[in-house]
Amino acid sequence: MYKIEIIIKNLVLLLAFVVVANIAIAQPGQNTVIIQGVYTPTIGEANKINKSPTLSDTVYKTPDFSYQIMEKKLKTPFKIAPIKPAKLLGEPLNKLYKNYVAAGIGNYLTPYFEFYHSNLRSRNSKYGIHIKHLSSAGSITDYAFPGWSDNSAEIYGSKFWKKSVFDASVSYKRSVNHAYGFKPADYPDSIVPADVDFVQRYNYVTADLNWYRYRLRNKEMNYNISTKYYYLQDFFNNAEHGVSANATLDWHASFIRKFKSERIGFEIEENFYNNINDTLAIVNTNLLSITPFYKFDYGRFSAFIGVKAEVKSDSNSNMSLYPVARFNLAAIHDVLYFNVAIAGGHYYNSMKYLTDQNPFIISPLSKEMTNVKYQVNFGLGSSISKSVNFDIQLYYDRYENLPMFINDTNTLFNNGFGVIYDNADRVKLQMEVAYQKHDKLRFLLRGNYYVYNMEKELHAWQLPSFDVRLSANYNIQDKILLKAEFVTYGSTYAKVWENTEYVAKKLDAWADLNLGIEYRYRKKLGMFLKLNNITATRYQRWYNYPSYRFNAMVGLSYIF
Repeated sequence: MYKIEIIIKNLVLLLAFVVVANIAIAQPGQNTVIIQGVYTPTIGEANKINKSPTLSDTVYKTPDFSYQIMEKKLKTPFKIAPIKPAKLLGEPLNKLYKNYVAAGIGNYLTPYFEFYHSNLRSRNSKYGIHIKHLSSAGSITDYAFPGWSDNSAEIYGSKFWKKSVFDASVSYKRSVNHAYGFKPADYPDSIVPADVDFVQRYNYVTADLNWYRYRLRNKEMNYNISTKYYYLQDFFNNAEHGVSANATLDWHASFIRKFKSERIGFEIEENFYNNINDTLAIVNTNLLSITPFYKFDYGRFSAFIGVKAEVKSDSNSNMSLYPVARFNLAAIHDVLYFNVAIAGGHYYNSMKYLTDQNPFIISPLSKEMTNVKYQVNFGLGSSISKSVNFDIQLYYDRYENLPMFINDTNTLFNNGFGVIYDNADRVKLQMEVAYQKHDKLRFLLRGNYYVYNMEKELHAWQLPSFDVRLSANYNIQDKILLKAEFVTYGSTYAKVWENTEYVAKKLDAWADLNLGIEYRYRKKLGMFLKLNNITATRYQRWYNYPSYRFNAMVGLSYIF
């Protein structure tokens, strides 16, 4: 009984403790319980498993299988499809036409006609025909009749092989001009000539052949061979035959292993002239030169070194030697280069050469050899960008028998030019700047500045102090084509006979501005307008030979 009571008391106390604890937890606030006494931590004794791992070694028997492969051909529906060739991405080739014709008319009674015919694109050959006429029958106030005409016809062709090209051409040119450099009012009517009495006409026939290699491997022979014949005759039966032959041959060499490439070879040039004047006198002139050379490339440096041996013969014969050297350094690859060169040699002042310079000269001419004793050249060039590049060259030349033109006093009206010669030193500064933006916009500027130091003559007669030419082309959507050209020449001096003595007459510098506009009404049909000497300046390239003033021409062009 006593034990039962003790158990009931303990249960009541336990129940009361649980109730009080729940109430304390539910009450807000903080409660602190402090337990006093000594705490001694203990770790219970570990019981180890007294067992070792065992490996079960069981042997499995691989079952035997027996099978057969039965061969059977199955038909498949696979079909071979052709692979389309890859297409090159880029600009398509422009369509070419075989024929082009243009015709126009301008003031000063200036008709114009031009015709081209050529084959289309070909891997084997090209050929063509070119015909042109341009003339004028206008007048210049106070001066004699200045009419002129130029006619030309040419047939040309080329044959292409795997490694070489052969070119051939035959042409004919007929040029007529009048020595209008005098004022008829200054002379009595009885002595003023008719137009036909001061006319000059040149007939020029030429034939050219050229065979050269354009694909060259380092150890193969390179060649460039050409020959040319021409015949020139004027209105007064003065005539000239000219024959020239040129050949350049070179071979691979390996003298110095460090050089990228080496070649040795020679250049040979033969020029023969046969002159017939109006008295049937015949003069033959021959000029032969041979230049053995050695050239090499080493990194960005390249050189050409040789010796030129010349033999000239006319009334007498002699031989001359000239050093020939050219050096080039690409300081910055494809961006900046420097060059130095030295050369020399003779050239013949033929009837063809002199009449090309001045069409108003009097025949027969005084034709002599000019000796370029030496020519030293320094230069640099650069490709600033893909669109812009420039080149500057400085020359110092020493001449014997430099040709110049003076008014001939043997003519009644002093309207013709003779040729005189003098020794001279010349400094020439040459500059060229080019700009191109795709095929839409192009600029080209070329200029030369000259300084002459004459040995006997007072000035370099009729030779300008400078000349500049600027040309520009602008293409607007292949519909409108604009062209512009600006030409200017520096002042010159003329040697003129006045009051029983020669005097120097200064010809002022002049400029000529020309514009051209072509409108393509259709793809094949176009209209053009040309405006020449827009400033209407009456300048003189040759003494007492003023030019036309403003000139305009309109016309049509057609391709088919």
